[in-house]
Amino acid sequence: MANNNLTKVKLKIDRKDLEDGTIQLTVTIPAETTGDLIKGAAFILALQNKIDLSKVKMEEFDAVVIETVGEAQYKAFINHYAMSAMTPYAITEKNIQPIVEPEFRSSMEIAPDEDFSFVALVMPKPHYELSSYEPVTVKLPRITVTEEEIDAQLSNLAERSAKAEPDPGAVVVAASELVFAIDTKLKDSDEAIEHMTAERRVYTLGEDFLPKEFDDQLLGMKAGESRTFDFELPGVDNLDGTPGPTRTVTTTVKLTQVNRKTVPAITDAWVQAQVPEAKNVQGLREMLREQGTEYKTREQENMRFFLVASALAERFQGFIADEIYEHTRSDMLANLREQLKQSGMTIEQYAQSMGMEQQQFNMNFMLQVRETLRQSFALDALARHLKLKVEEEDREDALKRMAPGNEERARTDLEGSGRGYLLDEAALRTKANKWLVETAIFEAQDQ
Repeated sequence: MANNNLTKVKLKIDRKDLEDGTIQLTVTIPAETTGDLIKGAAFILALQNKIDLSKVKMEEFDAVVIETVGEAQYKAFINHYAMSAMTPYAITEKNIQPIVEPEFRSSMEIAPDEDFSFVALVMPKPHYELSSYEPVTVKLPRITVTEEEIDAQLSNLAERSAKAEPDPGAVVVAASELVFAIDTKLKDSDEAIEHMTAERRVYTLGEDFLPKEFDDQLLGMKAGESRTFDFELPGVDNLDGTPGPTRTVTTTVKLTQVNRKTVPAITDAWVQAQVPEAKNVQGLREMLREQGTEYKTREQENMRFFLVASALAERFQGFIADEIYEHTRSDMLANLREQLKQSGMTIEQYAQSMGMEQQQFNMNFMLQVRETLRQSFALDALARHLKLKVEEEDREDALKRMAPGNEERARTDLEGSGRGYLLDEAALRTKANKWLVETAIFEAQDQ
């Protein structure tokens, strides 16, 4: 059942505030909805267990799923699915801001065309106070673009304009740019590896597209030479992001040419040909200075939101429970893993790229979690103090910061899953953050 249908469900919800601060919600899903929830859960089970739906008749669908997973797992899963799917809508309807994922339970088994009741235990977000609610004072470095920075940009421009030309008689060394023909097969087999077979391929050693042992085999070659060797070729990633199996392959490389890069000198003549609007080297330097100033100004504007929130967090008063730390750490770590997976990195590789051992990374990450929580709760406290209310404009501002360029998709995902309360929470914090920026005292200081 599609999430947008769930938004129309009329739940019966009874709230009870328990002595330990937990909110108990007794939720009843109406009979006309339970059948769709069961179908939705069964469909997910079928996908998870790779059941070929094209071969299953609709009237036999539930029986096939039960036979595949077992009746006990089937019943447990659809009960859990119904409770986890509907709890966010109940939380939103009762205007609760939970701090960790709710717990839920039921003494019933969900059945089609019958009401289904369950209990959800929700820990509401704690309220903290600040030592002061006055505008904050933040020191900002003066924006300057140094001559050294401009020199570096000119050097980068020259490097990007370098031309690759054949270097007859050159020997392959580290970082050489090569042009070669390549033919690769599984070792002791005629099965070709298509993405490693081509009549012409441009390749630069040391860029980590292929294993180091491949690069090492090419060292010392000259144009016109051929070499055949074996090496371990990493597998293509599976759909779930895990690496595929490594294969031993035999490859033949016929080297066509070794290139040398000719880096141009940045002269008035070069500028007139490549960047005519700058006219000469001095004009180009001024153009780069202006662009650098604009870039640093934009970066500083973006940083102001973080800096004022960080200054406000210094006024935070109270104790944050361990379970809140752990829940937030798990969420932030899961988000980081998902981001890194897009670029083919693991947490361990990311830590190494930052020059950190795993223990140091874990400590730094926990400090980041602590700062995130303190800033978030400080903004909540400020919003309450200012009696801020969420308007549609605030939601739009929050979405721009949460998912720039994908605002509508993000909103649909949140509201369609019943988690509109997360959007309102982000909107209120964004509104408080904007007030902080607008009222803050910014003091310039030399770097």
